[in-house]
Amino acid sequence: MLATAAALQMSSLGAAHADPTGPVKPGTVGSAEADATRLQNQADTAAKNAARAATQLDKAKAKAEETAQAAAEAAAVAEQSGKNGDKQKADNAAVKAANASAEAAQAQLEYNEKAAAAAQAAAAAAEAATNAEREAASLAGIKLGVDTAGTQTLPDTGVFPDNATHSDNVKVVGQVRGVLSSDGSCPAFKATKCPAFSSLNFVHFEKLGFDMMVANGTGGLAIWSLKNPERPEYIAAVTVDQLKQPGETMTRFWEGENLTVDSRRKLVYLTRDSGTKGLFIIDINDPWHPKLLGFHPVRLGHTATCINDCRFIWSVGSGASGISAPVYVTDVRDVNHPFTYSKAVAADVRRTGVTSGSTHSVDVDFDGVVWVSGSGGVRGYWTEGKHYDPATKTTRSATAYDPIPYAGGSVTGLESAFLHNAYRFPNALGDRPKGDVVLITNENNNQNCAKAGVFILASLEGTHDGEGMTSTPANPVKMGQLATYSPGGKPGHYVDPTGKAGDCSAHWFTVNGNIVAAGFYEQGVRFLDISDPRNPQQVGWFRVPDRAAGPDGPAIIGSNASSAYWHNGYVYIPDYGRGVDIIKFTDKIPGKRENKVCWNSCEK
Repeated sequence: MLATAAALQMSSLGAAHADPTGPVKPGTVGSAEADATRLQNQADTAAKNAARAATQLDKAKAKAEETAQAAAEAAAVAEQSGKNGDKQKADNAAVKAANASAEAAQAQLEYNEKAAAAAQAAAAAAEAATNAEREAASLAGIKLGVDTAGTQTLPDTGVFPDNATHSDNVKVVGQVRGVLSSDGSCPAFKATKCPAFSSLNFVHFEKLGFDMMVANGTGGLAIWSLKNPERPEYIAAVTVDQLKQPGETMTRFWEGENLTVDSRRKLVYLTRDSGTKGLFIIDINDPWHPKLLGFHPVRLGHTATCINDCRFIWSVGSGASGISAPVYVTDVRDVNHPFTYSKAVAADVRRTGVTSGSTHSVDVDFDGVVWVSGSGGVRGYWTEGKHYDPATKTTRSATAYDPIPYAGGSVTGLESAFLHNAYRFPNALGDRPKGDVVLITNENNNQNCAKAGVFILASLEGTHDGEGMTSTPANPVKMGQLATYSPGGKPGHYVDPTGKAGDCSAHWFTVNGNIVAAGFYEQGVRFLDISDPRNPQQVGWFRVPDRAAGPDGPAIIGSNASSAYWHNGYVYIPDYGRGVDIIKFTDKIPGKRENKVCWNSCEK
């Protein structure tokens, strides 16, 4: 049930350019407020200087007028009398008038300079004040969630996949369906199309001591309690009808393909890529009663990702021409008044400056580097902290709206491939050093596995912008290809009754240790051991076949897996047709297991 929504109050206030580095915390807010006070003092001093200059200018102008009048009168007397003494007086008066005029001109220049400085200081002070207000608003928005679990539950039509096929090291745990769409149309080979979910995410509730799972798809947003992680309890939804804006006839939500959340402030951002593109902002501090805060238009809306502790959002997609791999930046520190910068960041993922193509995903790694994937390449950027900027050849502070390039580019041999999303592996793999390997999916929906999109392992060696390497449009730096993987011909490979393979394209994935769990549409989920990045091995799989209702049980929709999310020992699979499947990978996981599973905004 959706709580009564506040009036749509999203608006564009002024841009806050003085972006402090690091996450919002009392010290950061204090620094922003100190900056605002310091700049306001400077503005007050500049205003006083301008006022004094204005007074001096008025005096100089009055003197110039007075001496000019005196010179004119003396000149008239001299002309009338013709006497040498009067002519001398006239000449002296003219000199005084000229000097007074020069002094007035100098006073005007000094006033102009001080007035401009005062205006600049006032603008800087106003900007700093706005920045401090937004920092404080972000801090004030931190919530621990409700301390008492609600009692509301919604009926869930999930059917346990008792016909699932899978490797011996995969255990099928459960299935939920949540909110569905009656108009689940999408680009899919399956007749069932996409009534269910394209993505999901998790929000931790400190006071309750457990997480909520949120998933979005063509039917809207669904929320489950994970108090029992094997049996999620469906507790709330935000439906398409509730997301409709005034005057719209929207029959399905599209598309939120990489759902981003702010666990710190208990917010969910749904990104829309149809009609008026942009962000729905939903408060789930009480997840049993979510509140729609409003809708904020953004020029790109295929996916959106929180960066810099979810104080800013990078939105990507198609629909912006003339920009090399466009990214639009939205300041959401004051969540009731988001602001999107009019100028897009040019991510230039191919490093050629080409302005054709689109961007698809933004993913933050363990070091805070923000990776943009799109047509022909993947490029990483620093968006906070001080780093070397190869463009200016200086060390400066990176910001969300003025980032500093880090590394990346096209992948050798796959220069024209559509690169869907990426993950920079944090640790050493095989012969590759720490932080060198990037995992990438190439999406190309095809029932011929030989032509479909593949899972890619690439090396960043030689592409780091801070290492003095040279990249030009004519000779762009590229990542080296280490290996690719396709489910075609592997155990679990699905071929439909007509002899065609199900959609074989790689899609979203997450990583645990050295094991990748990846969605491959109709090929279900594949587990890959990437301990040797030059030779990834499939070590597990899960897929649900279609089944008609009959003596074997109720009807079951077959897999159309969008992704696979590791979370607290389980793998949750958002499926375009099925809902969410829950499985466990039971084999030992090689490699270093991080204390968080990092994808999208790299939430802890």
